[in-house]
Amino acid sequence: MTINLAGTDPAIFENDARTPVPFARKRDVRDPIGLWYAVRKRYGQDDRMWFALYRNGRPTPQWNTCSHRFADGLGAFPLLLRERGLPEQQPPASRPMPMPGWRTLWRERKDLPGPAIRIKWKFLEPAASTCVSHVPVSVLLSETQTADIEQVAAAMGVSSTVWLLWTADRALRATLAEPESVTGWVFPVNMRGSVRNVDAYANHCSGLFLRLEESTDAQACKRQIRERFERHEHWKQWLMLSAGKWLGLAGIRLVHRLIQGAPGRFAGSYSNLGEWNVPGLDGAVAVAPGSPAYPVSAATMLCNGRRVMACRLHPVIGGDARRAIEFLKVWRELSLKPLVKPVHQPRETAVA
Repeated sequence: MTINLAGTDPAIFENDARTPVPFARKRDVRDPIGLWYAVRKRYGQDDRMWFALYRNGRPTPQWNTCSHRFADGLGAFPLLLRERGLPEQQPPASRPMPMPGWRTLWRERKDLPGPAIRIKWKFLEPAASTCVSHVPVSVLLSETQTADIEQVAAAMGVSSTVWLLWTADRALRATLAEPESVTGWVFPVNMRGSVRNVDAYANHCSGLFLRLEESTDAQACKRQIRERFERHEHWKQWLMLSAGKWLGLAGIRLVHRLIQGAPGRFAGSYSNLGEWNVPGLDGAVAVAPGSPAYPVSAATMLCNGRRVMACRLHPVIGGDARRAIEFLKVWRELSLKPLVKPVHQPRETAVA
């Protein structure tokens, strides 16, 4: 089954996935970060990342899945390339980020001042927490569109990474939630180059938790990311994720029960897997699993000069292919034309 976006750009919704990525599973590593995803699985939450490969000029990709227990997106993607006979790649490392002392982390333990996260979803059905999300929806942009996004971001004084995060938040307010919501996003941080977990392919992903308001502009989003880095929030998150080394599966299960958020508590995650050059591919993207508490998985990736944008929505917010396509269309339009105002959709009510 294939669904196209409006206009000439094809989008994908193929209910056809190869699962899992064997090279990731067969490594047989004991990844302490992966214990969090093993616990998620026990509670009926999906732990699969989704990888799309566009090849041979086809307008639709082949989707592949991999459990987050065995690798993060930057680690699993090279394994997928190797498995498909494509040129091998190494997981990219970020610049070294020295870990601060414990006193510094304790002194900066409080969150930044600001309003509490409060999202008014247009559709919310907590009873759907254990339902499985749809296959992700994605669109492969042309080289011209890809360059246009870079130019628009530069004109706004931010990187394309920040610009696409900010426009994803605008698209959420236009299609899935009320504009006045205060949203919370996970902004993943690649810790390779600063830490080592089992091997280069294992989970090395920490994150920042961003809080965005309707009045937050792209520049303010950029400043918040910088400030949270300066407060070493990615290190605090990494230390919490690494607790599996000492707590084991039983301990992580207990902590998970204590800290998991209510359905729809946060907006979701925004993943940007950077730039790749892979001969034999037209484009690629990786989408995070998402969860009831983080129901929107927005993702983007630049491969061989073309960007792919993708999303996956959890059923607790009425997530299905149709709503995902609506979100993706607005996200793309806002990213290319920052002055276009999205049309707010009417509120929906859950049907028992």
